[in-house]
Amino acid sequence: MAVSAACKLNLFDNLQVAKTAKQLANELSLNEDNLLSLLNALHNVGYLEKNSDLYKVNYLSELLTENNPESLKYACLNWSAEHLTAWQKLDFSIKTGNSSFEEIFKKPFFDYLNDNPEKLNAYHKAMYQYAKDDYKTLPDVIDFSKHKSVMDVGGGYGAVLENIKKKNPNLDCVLFDLEKVVENVTVSNIKKISGNFFNKIPNQSEAIILSRVLHDWNNEKANIILLNCFEALPKNGILYIIENCTDKIKIDLSLLSLNMAAMCNSYERTSNQYISLCENVRFYFDSETKLNELQTILIFKK
Repeated sequence: MAVSAACKLNLFDNLQVAKTAKQLANELSLNEDNLLSLLNALHNVGYLEKNSDLYKVNYLSELLTENNPESLKYACLNWSAEHLTAWQKLDFSIKTGNSSFEEIFKKPFFDYLNDNPEKLNAYHKAMYQYAKDDYKTLPDVIDFSKHKSVMDVGGGYGAVLENIKKKNPNLDCVLFDLEKVVENVTVSNIKKISGNFFNKIPNQSEAIILSRVLHDWNNEKANIILLNCFEALPKNGILYIIENCTDKIKIDLSLLSLNMAAMCNSYERTSNQYISLCENVRFYFDSETKLNELQTILIFKK
């Protein structure tokens, strides 16, 4: 929470040049005494350099600045906000099997985001920061040049397509997400279409990517998304599902699965569970390949 407070106050952004607590307090209109305690605490846990009375970012806090190419600033803010609140009532999810987030905030997580534009933007900035790293090798693992077009469904701010487009500049790339998301996408050279994947997905490509989408939803809602993907694809169209399959990695995902339970009434699945969901809507499982330490790409054909 101390690190999160520093992110909220933009301390790390303002300490890329060494400053005293007094200088920083004056610049940002903060209480100098409490700021000094925070700066010393951050230094003590290894997030700031300190030389006499001057404080400056180090290799860790550089990653929590706004414009760092590998920034995790919004990821930090994401985990320390509503996620933390939901975890404080995790016992409710364990007792009932229902989302503690929905119990606290009286609406599903993604409805809550859609009703709060600032929080929606912060969430998708966090997901974009993760995705830039998670999917950086995707165009090397999958040869997307065999397709004329590919659509990222629920693609957020476009990190997946940004990586694909760099290696395949002639590939038609389509981003499909909610209107409130699409209007903030800054990735160039891709087509942006707004809509709701629970209603209809447009017939715009011969391949669809679902990257870390299905784990957000229970089986009933995942089935609706997959059925709409099936109907959006042409005959012999390809569906790429990228997920952390619990049976394909050595890392235990129990805590992450609990997070999905608390936030979305969902869970992390095995590869066979994803395959079963897809086969239920008439996709044929084709193959699988490893993307990175955590993620597997499951490939299906219509």
